[in-house]
Amino acid sequence: MKKRFAMMAAACAVAGCLGMFGCSSGGSEPEATDQPEEPQQASKAEEAPAEEAKYAVTIDDCTTTTDYSGKSAIVVTYTFENASDEAQSFMVAISAKCFQNGVQLDTAIVDDIDAQSTMNDVKPGASTTVQQAYLLDDQSDVTVECSELISFDNEILAEKTFSVA
Repeated sequence: MKKRFAMMAAACAVAGCLGMFGCSSGGSEPEATDQPEEPQQASKAEEAPAEEAKYAVTIDDCTTTTDYSGKSAIVVTYTFENASDEAQSFMVAISAKCFQNGVQLDTAIVDDIDAQSTMNDVKPGASTTVQQAYLLDDQSDVTVECSELISFDNEILAEKTFSVA
């Protein structure tokens, strides 16, 4: 039994080593070319068209309310336009954040809004109005920022400050 186990372990080790060598990419030296690589990269950058925003957002309104437990909250109203070529929802496309005193506010649960509207798909070229609620920390100004949820540059699409006092 021990001999059989040792043979199986050795066979697995050899198979594992052969499998790892089979995954090799070949050599580590790049192929020689007649043209230098840098000019090719520059020409690719020149050919790339300027990328337009896939989504447009406006921050329309901010009203005060209370959440389900009686805490002070705000409801922010957004207009979301889908300029991409696929149907997309506000929740999947946009990162909407509210800040008070430089700290992001928590999401609130309120009765006054249709929370489902943020999850509804919007077809290309169409727009919709959505609302989201946030808990207030105090009565200082609230800054609302919207950016694309998945983006490499984190560009702010819309920003607005509201007084809640």
